[in-house]
Amino acid sequence: MNDATLDQLAEIRHEIDRIDEAMHLLLMERGAVIDRLVAVKRTSETGSAFRPGREAEMMRRLAARHQGRLPLATAEHLWRTIIATFTHVQAPFTLHVEQGADALAMHDLARFHVGFDVPLSGCSTASRVVEAVGRSTGDLGLVRLDAAPAVAWWETLGGDGPQIMARLPFFSGGEGPIAVPALVVARPLGSAGALETRVWAVSDDGDVELGSEHETLAAVTRNARRARLVATKGDAPPSPGAVLVGGYARA
Repeated sequence: MNDATLDQLAEIRHEIDRIDEAMHLLLMERGAVIDRLVAVKRTSETGSAFRPGREAEMMRRLAARHQGRLPLATAEHLWRTIIATFTHVQAPFTLHVEQGADALAMHDLARFHVGFDVPLSGCSTASRVVEAVGRSTGDLGLVRLDAAPAVAWWETLGGDGPQIMARLPFFSGGEGPIAVPALVVARPLGSAGALETRVWAVSDDGDVELGSEHETLAAVTRNARRARLVATKGDAPPSPGAVLVGGYARA
């Protein structure tokens, strides 16, 4: 390479170093703001700092402004790691992850969304994930979304207990590197939750058909009874007797 090319490379590398330093300084500045937030909200004493509605808004803004060579999935991973890490700083939590046939993919999905500072705890079944979240004050759970699970694990959700709070992956269409579908479970979050799509537990004799506006996420038939986990975009329950067990934001 000639001297002109070497000078150009040195200038470009200097520019990269400047950008890297600016990003690091901004991350530290964000940390200082989080310290102020903790002092005001005292979230470490009141439970989870998980804000799925706000996270969804941030992801939408990220996708809307994204352009250039960097893959959107990489930007999403970086931002989610930052969000999860600072959430953990506000109120430490564990992510309980369902194991099973897709244990490795579930582990990758968890790390994609929360990074490596948030501790993971493996659970053998979805029901055990729900139980672990229920025993905690602010832990989260990650359950594999299986269309035909062995048991209707969602029947213990709702009320003052754990609820569905998010659906992953957030961006559909293959933008993310981990395609395994999953649901995030947490204790009630009040206004911090996102109910753009509501999720219901539906139980019947197998003779109730739902409209096209409803999506059956999972279904189990036992002893002539059919239990379904159903997502709706409206506020109305999909059938009489349906129990609201959470909701999630849409991309």
